[in-house]
Amino acid sequence: MIDNRADSLSLVRRCAQILDENKLSDIEIFEVGGTIQITDYFVIATGLTSRHLLTAAADLNKELRVSGIVDEKNANFHKEGHHGRDGRWVLLDLDRVVVHLFLEESRKYYDLELLWGDCPRVDWEPTVRPTASS
Repeated sequence: MIDNRADSLSLVRRCAQILDENKLSDIEIFEVGGTIQITDYFVIATGLTSRHLLTAAADLNKELRVSGIVDEKNANFHKEGHHGRDGRWVLLDLDRVVVHLFLEESRKYYDLELLWGDCPRVDWEPTVRPTASS
């Protein structure tokens, strides 16, 4: 369970890494807690297809459950927004962190970067992947 802002920061960076491992692109983290009271951070990322969004969401859910960050008893993981096979976005509510996964055209349409652009952005480190030998 996430108890404080430091835990939230660690969680949001881990979420970004998991999304990066799932090959989502343009991953941005916004610290919105000083502006709104419902959450501390937003993660925004772009996927290639509806299936890509669902797979990334499922993997994020699995990784966070395995690490003990979310669990069935607390029900602190909610998925919303995906409608049918042509779903263009998925919202994952982790209480202090909200993850928005979009297809490119939906991300442009909703333009959360413009809406939350005055909020501080959070740096994160992508997972280092092995490089192919020449």
